[in-house]
Amino acid sequence: MDLLLLAVLAVMILLLVGQSRKRKKDAANLLDNLQAGSNVILYAGIKGTVVAIDGEDLEIETTPGTKLRVVKQSVRAIESTEGN
Repeated sequence: MDLLLLAVLAVMILLLVGQSRKRKKDAANLLDNLQAGSNVILYAGIKGTVVAIDGEDLEIETTPGTKLRVVKQSVRAIESTEGN
């Protein structure tokens, strides 16, 4: 009985570790694909276009003439421009 519980616990831990690795890999992939001209959504819900990339910082333009300087890790997603 105890071995069964330990086996179930071990499987659960392995699944959680695998999911965590996948999330980290996806986040790193997203940041690697950032380039000037990309339409992005930030975790704060702000949408904008990447104007410049400076190391770990991004400059995004939210409306014409309004630019924000944010940290790269604040990008939640890159918007697809297909169909627009």
